[in-house]
Amino acid sequence: MKPKYLAGLALTLLLAACTTQNPGSSPGLSEQDAQALSEAAAGDLALDVGLLADARGGSSLQAAALTEGARNAIGYRLPRRLIHLLNAVGAYLPPAGSGECSVTVSPTDYTDADDDGVPANVTVTFDCAGTRAGGTDYTTEGSVTLSDTNDALPLSGYSAGFAGFHTVLTRDDGTVIDHAFDGSLTLDKSDASLYAIAKDYSQAVSVTKGANTYTGSAEFEVEKTYAPELPDTPWAKGTITIAQDNPGSLTWVRGGKTRNLVWYTDPTLHYNRADCASPSRLLNYDAGAKEWVYTRPSGEQDTLRLEFTGCGQFTVTLNGEEVE
Repeated sequence: MKPKYLAGLALTLLLAACTTQNPGSSPGLSEQDAQALSEAAAGDLALDVGLLADARGGSSLQAAALTEGARNAIGYRLPRRLIHLLNAVGAYLPPAGSGECSVTVSPTDYTDADDDGVPANVTVTFDCAGTRAGGTDYTTEGSVTLSDTNDALPLSGYSAGFAGFHTVLTRDDGTVIDHAFDGSLTLDKSDASLYAIAKDYSQAVSVTKGANTYTGSAEFEVEKTYAPELPDTPWAKGTITIAQDNPGSLTWVRGGKTRNLVWYTDPTLHYNRADCASPSRLLNYDAGAKEWVYTRPSGEQDTLRLEFTGCGQFTVTLNGEEVE
């Protein structure tokens, strides 16, 4: 499977929400489940790309692979790190000066002493609504709080908290996609050569087509490590590890079924923004794999494996069989 450009988490549960209304009687994961789960897995990987993107210096955004909405966000003079995270979650902002978007930054005189793109502490609140080119109506609302671990050290790490973050897209054919995202993301330098990443977040999507509304939701929690290959440019490339004996957890609701899964890396993921970044690619990985395991009530297990075979390219298998 060769992925197309993923416009962030706004799309990760779309397939999960609307591919079927009938969850069926099978206790295991179906191929449709696997397709949906792979989208959610790719969206979680995109969040890591947002966390690890290089936000140091004023020119860092010019070289970044940003969606239209995230590139528009540059005009609001937001903290650079926030723009990378908006890119990862697929949020749309209109061009600054459009009159369609109110953005409140508190405090207005925030400081970023180490110029790493993360202020010591700031909360940005969005209240935006309007119509995009092509006729799609949009809403983007909610707040994001950024806090630098140490504003005197540019590589110390940071945390981001999303509260009531909510987007709605209404297409010209009447389809409505409603996406909510809440939770915390943390990147912390645990020692001289290793970063700890912690994510605890939830998302929910509803898709309305005509008289039908489909829903999906997911709650993610994980701790992982990131080991940079280049100490002076840690965001260029490195390895991401989720230990099998301390896996991530996912509570996933789709088609009326609630499933609890665990996931881990096997082998470790290789993050490679230095060689894989491009305007058409959000997943800057070129090797490694994640395995997502669902244990049925009978004790049997289904394993979905997402494995990278090159820059931004991956295959998906369910119990060893390729998923189209």
